[in-house]
Amino acid sequence: MMRWGAGAAAAACLVLLLSACGGQDGKADETTLPKKNTPVGSATDTAAPHAEPSAIDATKVLKEINSAIPVYADARFRDDLTRRDSVMIRKQYGPKAEVYTLATDDSFPQVWHYYTTYLAQFRANPPLNPYPPEGTWRSMEVHLNEAMQDPFIPGDTLKPGARQITLQLAETEAEPRTVIRYIITPEPVNTPVALQ
Repeated sequence: MMRWGAGAAAAACLVLLLSACGGQDGKADETTLPKKNTPVGSATDTAAPHAEPSAIDATKVLKEINSAIPVYADARFRDDLTRRDSVMIRKQYGPKAEVYTLATDDSFPQVWHYYTTYLAQFRANPPLNPYPPEGTWRSMEVHLNEAMQDPFIPGDTLKPGARQITLQLAETEAEPRTVIRYIITPEPVNTPVALQ
């Protein structure tokens, strides 16, 4: 009988300890994983189930400058990359330079093909191979104000005297696979078009 009383007391203590933890039952379907191309700690990665995305709509900003500016459909604005890039861009292009960094998990050749095909409709743009050169690290830089002149198909062009837009593509070794930067400066950039 003594054993039975000690066992019951130990069980009662265990029940009290477990109930005092204040834990809560949960279900596996209640947890949510971050979406693709969403940085951890961003505005969309919060406890609220329907958090608002970043307040900046880079596509809208670019289309307000000129509706002809090409924007890759699967690229998403990345506030964390934009903040990181803005420091480098302001040092290189001046304090008035702005940058909008987009990212996609699509391969660099897919993104390259989109932009070279789009820019091929302008006579001012030198014809490029629709496939990027072979290599382990690939990038592309195009001054859109210079390249987007005299289209084969009548449409919008970027005015040479307006704000200058420089497009940069870069292949990365991790996710996201391709980074797309739109650098906006109030005056022309004096660097040559660099295609690698």
